[in-house]
Amino acid sequence: MKRLVGAVAFVGLTAISSAAMAQEIQLRGPLAGAPSCRHCVQYRAGRVSLAPTFGITFQDEFDRTMFAGAQLNYHFNDLIAIGAWGAYGVAHVRTNLTSQVTDRLSGNATGTPNIPAGGEFPNQIGQLNWFISAPQLTLVPLRGKLSLFQNIFIDTDFYLFGGLGIVGLTERQSAVYDASMDPTQANVPTAASLAGNQTARSSRVALTGTFGVGLNFYINRFISLQVEYRAFPFAWNTMGTDESSRANTCGPTGTSSCAGFPDYAVRPDTNGAGGGFNLDDNDRQFRWNQMVNFGLNFFLPTAPRISD
Repeated sequence: MKRLVGAVAFVGLTAISSAAMAQEIQLRGPLAGAPSCRHCVQYRAGRVSLAPTFGITFQDEFDRTMFAGAQLNYHFNDLIAIGAWGAYGVAHVRTNLTSQVTDRLSGNATGTPNIPAGGEFPNQIGQLNWFISAPQLTLVPLRGKLSLFQNIFIDTDFYLFGGLGIVGLTERQSAVYDASMDPTQANVPTAASLAGNQTARSSRVALTGTFGVGLNFYINRFISLQVEYRAFPFAWNTMGTDESSRANTCGPTGTSSCAGFPDYAVRPDTNGAGGGFNLDDNDRQFRWNQMVNFGLNFFLPTAPRISD
């Protein structure tokens, strides 16, 4: 027992002594109170940055959009900035899924109200047209140097951003069709009406939040290359089909809830032959839209501040 007590006392005295020594060095050492960096280049503080940007969406189901735009920021210091970003969709690239649907249904001349003609399927899908993020707040929590081949060192910072997103897009125009094909119905789809609605477009503006992360690589003291990931989730009808219904019953005489199923599987028509197709805003589904952006920043004034 005496040996155990002696060992515990020795460990305790050693720990106290180490803590006291460490505290003494921290308070009385030659670097006590010194800043973490002297004569540092403050790349952002008090400067305006303007960047032409180019980006592309990814993980899209049917259509990828290439955006060309510009970003403007005012940096209060090296940590916080406020600004705006805007871009226009200069090109659209169909995905492999869109090509497969088009090829497999290309011989489908009339089809259904969902996909009237397979060859025209690319004309009914939703597309992003333009994007504005304003105001947009940027936070820079990390800064340092990256080493290339242990020989070249590049000043780099990691930043977070977020703001209000305003997105302009086009979707397939709303329409109501009776799925029973009963000639006595007023909304019986014909080949001409189906083809006309399939290519008819409707434009709208969606409000959302946008946020992401980025890296800034400083080429020199007033030019940098930025790479950033941006997310902007919101609901829209990417396929241009009847996806959901507000109906509360399933079938003409059913009692179970079927809300959320397509109208043609839920909503009864007047002669009881089945539900009708209803293309409307209820068919929009939540999507985690995302993109990657590349930009070339120009900082003004060209000479940055130097810390003490």
